[in-house]
Amino acid sequence: MMKTTLKGSGASAPHADAESSALKHDKRSEQAMRVMLVDDQLDVLTSLGRLLRALGYDVRGARDGLEALSCAETFRPDVALIDLSLPGLDGCDVARRMRALDATRDTRLIAMTGWATEECELRTRAAGFDLHLVKPLSLDELTNALSGGLTDVHRT
Repeated sequence: MMKTTLKGSGASAPHADAESSALKHDKRSEQAMRVMLVDDQLDVLTSLGRLLRALGYDVRGARDGLEALSCAETFRPDVALIDLSLPGLDGCDVARRMRALDATRDTRLIAMTGWATEECELRTRAAGFDLHLVKPLSLDELTNALSGGLTDVHRT
């Protein structure tokens, strides 16, 4: 197997280079909304990254909590889509730390998770997330969330 690095994320994964092409920087996206994807599942990271790039977003990816914080400090995303179940720091820890950093204090934080419980939604609100979305996400739900059209943290 060949190891590749997702550009801008530092994550190594045993997949072909084509798998990470959706997350590479593109000069055409200098003015595009900056979106950071954080998910430990490479297939989610890659497919969602490709979709967002096709829609015109400037995308970076991270596969764990510590990598997400490092990426966030340098990339300074406008929006971060963060899975809650991550190795190292979980998504709520990432959100709390991003809220504490000057560079990411105002980043729109969106939890994307398979957990649809009220307890989980309360946890994401307390951690500083702006929105709680439950996977799988529809295209409309995703684009509305990124643009700020969805604002209710209890939206599932």
